[in-house]
Amino acid sequence: MIRLIGVELLKLVTTRRTTVIFLSISAGLCLLFTLIPLLATDDVTTGQDVLDLLASGQIAGLVLLILGAVNMGGEARHGTQVATFLATPVRWRVVVAKSVAHFVAGLVAGGLNVLIGLFGILVFGDVSWPSGGDIGLLVFGTLGVTALLASLGVAMGAMLRNQAAAVAGTLIFLLILEPLLSGFVDFFDKYGISASELAMTSPGGSDGVAQGVGALVMLGWVIVLSAGAVAVIEQRDVRG
Repeated sequence: MIRLIGVELLKLVTTRRTTVIFLSISAGLCLLFTLIPLLATDDVTTGQDVLDLLASGQIAGLVLLILGAVNMGGEARHGTQVATFLATPVRWRVVVAKSVAHFVAGLVAGGLNVLIGLFGILVFGDVSWPSGGDIGLLVFGTLGVTALLASLGVAMGAMLRNQAAAVAGTLIFLLILEPLLSGFVDFFDKYGISASELAMTSPGGSDGVAQGVGALVMLGWVIVLSAGAVAVIEQRDVRG
């Protein structure tokens, strides 16, 4: 399994130009979301403002979510999944390896965005810093959200196979369906993917959900959807 994860990481680094493109998009958006508020005001950046600006680093999560779906779905689109599953006949290992590899990529993207946010605040902000503990918790949450969403994208790409369907379906659920469900079902309001993401990136948690609980719930979503992806892919004819 370790060797297989290494292979998937190598793919991300050497054979996937999309990885560089998506990381660049993520970094660019983070820089934009950090600089616009700083340049638009002459007021002192308060501790809460700093936390809000650093939280923009979680945009990497959405970008890496799409990357995971695109890369996993691309195996079917480009026909490379046949060779992949011939080399590793136990299909769940492939899904897990890709999930872990994208988890690592998510950590890298999240860390890069946090550094970009800190750089922007230091250079362009008149700053009143929050406590180091709050910054540490926010950084932990941002890295966790980005990494877990990247793995979630792999699960969606495996289940839906088609790249466009995986990306569109995931975004429609997160941005449209889940907010609608949250208005009627208390579970989604507190423990949905978006709610868990908010709890993870809020020091002290959100809506009564502690930050650590939010992380566990998000991990649970990844595990459940990954298990569903394995069940689907085990039954699929990978040639078609």
